[in-house]
Amino acid sequence: MISLNGELISANEACVSPFDLGLTVGLGVFETMAAYDGKVFAYDLHHARLIKSADKLGLVVPEASIMKAAMNEVIEVNHCHQGRYRIRVTLSGGVNQLGGGSEQGDVMVTARPADSASGASITLAKLAWVPFVINERAATAGVKSTSYADHVLAYRHALNAGADEALMLNTQGHLAEGSMSNVFVVKDGVVQTPSLASGCLPGVTRQLVIALCADLDLPIKECQLGEQDIDSADEIFLTSSLREIQAAALLGTEARATEAVTGEVTVRLAEAYAEMIRKELS
Repeated sequence: MISLNGELISANEACVSPFDLGLTVGLGVFETMAAYDGKVFAYDLHHARLIKSADKLGLVVPEASIMKAAMNEVIEVNHCHQGRYRIRVTLSGGVNQLGGGSEQGDVMVTARPADSASGASITLAKLAWVPFVINERAATAGVKSTSYADHVLAYRHALNAGADEALMLNTQGHLAEGSMSNVFVVKDGVVQTPSLASGCLPGVTRQLVIALCADLDLPIKECQLGEQDIDSADEIFLTSSLREIQAAALLGTEARATEAVTGEVTVRLAEAYAEMIRKELS
């Protein structure tokens, strides 16, 4: 069962207009959140980012209380009360002209089981560079847009190479992000991640990890990074709502990266992040 415009219906019965701009040209936004035993983590931050993304595309987001009620209904009707679930909210562009319009787009909420494994303790994520770039000057830079084909193709390219995630540079040759994650490196005890000027997505987990670094007195820098910084990193980890904090290494070097699996900084942050989840949802 899903929620479509506030109504609970079977996923098989869901209909989208063939003239909806979210379908025809990818004019839409979405958020993916993690729910633990029926409770959504960091909802307010995700809703705030949804508003920012929608504002850039000229879309209107329903009030937070309306969205939250729809999520709770979907969680309840699908019995998502034990374990971890992927909650996705999608807002389409509506049946409007390309030049704009006031027609409200569809609002859809879905819930699917998430992988049970997460965090720094799971198998090391293998990374591969891909030949596709992030355009840091694009109109949709930093937007969680449904125009996601570039990221999906980058992800598939990495999978075909035997990796788990793609590393993407921007047009200036600087590291931007993973195809489905934000990227952090640790060098000489300093945590570093590409700045938002790189064109990377302003990830909610990225934001929380930066705050955790300050709380834990870990030096943190948002800066320009390149391929050499990945090559020379003491630790690499990825962040996203579903990955949480996951240790990583370049494909082909993972056999030599045992320290990255149990890297002190990565593990410390992963434990603090898990505690943050427990506190918010307790």
